[in-house]
Amino acid sequence: MRDRNRGRAVPAARNPQDDPFAEQLRELLARPSLSAQLLQFAGDHLTAIRPTEPLTLAGWGRALARADARILSGYPPAIAQNASCRAMAALDPGMWTTSRTRGEWALCLHAAAGTV
Repeated sequence: MRDRNRGRAVPAARNPQDDPFAEQLRELLARPSLSAQLLQFAGDHLTAIRPTEPLTLAGWGRALARADARILSGYPPAIAQNASCRAMAALDPGMWTTSRTRGEWALCLHAAAGTV
């Protein structure tokens, strides 16, 4: 088939099975977003260490710092900052008003990870 405007042949439609990157793209799209991974890792950290104790500001900071180091290291600053902002925006404002244990916070973080 020829392109009427340019007088050249129109490329044939590509078969997705013939594309060498199709499988890699499917795997990449199946992964959770960086924001979701950040929240999941922080939740896992809170669950792994003293989940029945109240979450302190220092504990929250350590969980986020470890998640940031594990998930976002190696990404350009703009991508890492965007992922962090999206993760924090996904947190329900009601989470901040009640005192919760580390394990309860982990549940909230895992639930929020499903929204980003």
